Amino acid sequence: MAPVLAIGLVLAACGVPGAADGAKRPQLDVSIEPNSRTGQLPIPPGRHPTLGPLALNPSKANGIQLNVLSALLDDTPVFNGDFADPFALRTPDALYLYSSNTVATHYAPAAHIPVIELTESSAFEGHYLGDALPKLPKWTVSGFQWAPSVWARPDGTYVMYYSTPATIPILCRSRSSSPGCIRTTKGVSSAMCISAATSRNPSGPFVDDSSSAFVCPVSQGGAIDPSVFIASNGTPWLLWKSDGDCCGLATTIYSQQLAPDGLSIVGPAYPLMGATQPWEGGLVEAPSMVQSGSNLWLFYSANLWGTEDYGIGVAECASVSGPCTKPLDHAWLASNGNGGERDRGPGGQEFFQAGGLIWMVFHGLAPGQSGNTAQRRLYVHLLTFPSGQPPKIADGDPAAALAEAVLYDDDPNLPAEPRSAYLELLHKVPGAYSDDSDTSLLADGMLSCSDLGRDQSASQTLASLERRHLSAFESYLVAMLSTKYFCPEHVFQALVDVQQALANGP
Repeated sequence: MAPVLAIGLVLAACGVPGAADGAKRPQLDVSIEPNSRTGQLPIPPGRHPTLGPLALNPSKANGIQLNVLSALLDDTPVFNGDFADPFALRTPDALYLYSSNTVATHYAPAAHIPVIELTESSAFEGHYLGDALPKLPKWTVSGFQWAPSVWARPDGTYVMYYSTPATIPILCRSRSSSPGCIRTTKGVSSAMCISAATSRNPSGPFVDDSSSAFVCPVSQGGAIDPSVFIASNGTPWLLWKSDGDCCGLATTIYSQQLAPDGLSIVGPAYPLMGATQPWEGGLVEAPSMVQSGSNLWLFYSANLWGTEDYGIGVAECASVSGPCTKPLDHAWLASNGNGGERDRGPGGQEFFQAGGLIWMVFHGLAPGQSGNTAQRRLYVHLLTFPSGQPPKIADGDPAAALAEAVLYDDDPNLPAEPRSAYLELLHKVPGAYSDDSDTSLLADGMLSCSDLGRDQSASQTLASLERRHLSAFESYLVAMLSTKYFCPEHVFQALVDVQQALANGP
């Protein structure tokens, strides 16, 4: 990894989501039958199965073009296919992307939890691996597996946490008092609840051998959107949302301490926050937590997911068990409001670490889509954590340059000779430097080192490179790579400049 990335660029410690299933199951409370939402179907309403990662323009058999650079530079989707409620897991060798369940298409069969693999040598092309959870436990039903999250446990194994119906719907129709049933205007239906599955491989197959739901507060309408936060002392916590919007009840985000292996709950559910602001539309969901220094930030989605009112909020928490306060009176990330199609209805956010940085994946509505059958596309942003302020989305140019370095700079096949390695890295960038000769690219690197040696500011160094007809993104990348290969004595100055550029984001 380039020194400019490795030295001090850890902006935050990210809580990697995923956790649950345990020895002692919580007692299901069916004594309260909440008010129902008009028009609710006899099976869980809301998010329908998505079309899947191969629904739109696969680059080749099982191949998926992931436009990481353009996504960061232009705020466009990483992937144009339907990939809802995304989760990203970073391993030493790859990045794995998971989403809610999919229907069968002529590209691929249906999947409970589809998974895409992106490796550093794949040149921004992901490989669709199929269904990470091919078999469900007998107590649930397929077609409604939502918002997966995967925890890489310290022992090298993995736990997947996902939302799924608490009981087969036909049992609810015949026995309204069955565990996991809730009453609606169209009869008794299954509550959505949380379960867990384990695997020795991040790609699966994950196995769920449970006999009942792990978290299922039926009196609150059920539970969805599990996410795990690992505290600084190594203790795993499970975040989840009570699914009261199924039945006219309030929605609340909770945290619960887990056993060290994440397979049982060892503490009570702590209410962290509910819907208290007009923009939230009376609904909060999709919690995920990030730590930056001593600050704990709880991100959440709010409002109706199939509309442009859906957005991402943020709260600052005194501890994992709360209390949490909202520093803003509006969404942290909302629809872009300029009449365009980008980032419409953003939500379902989760976070991962790569290159010592915190990255956010989330979904946004596809063009022309709305309502319960809307398709959602995959986006990515880099986060920065300015002191005394809520987290911000980093500026696209330095973020894209950092993504380029993170994805390619650890390639063991790079030449050992610095000039050759520098040139090969630049030539790997899709579309960039295509008309530049090796002589010109080497001159760019030498100019960057010369400016840094004269204590030039970042803006001055970038201006020098841009006068040589490099874009802002290309200039940042040249400046970073030049410190690795030609002038490592200026790494610290380059680090300060990049951090400042990230903090100046939108």
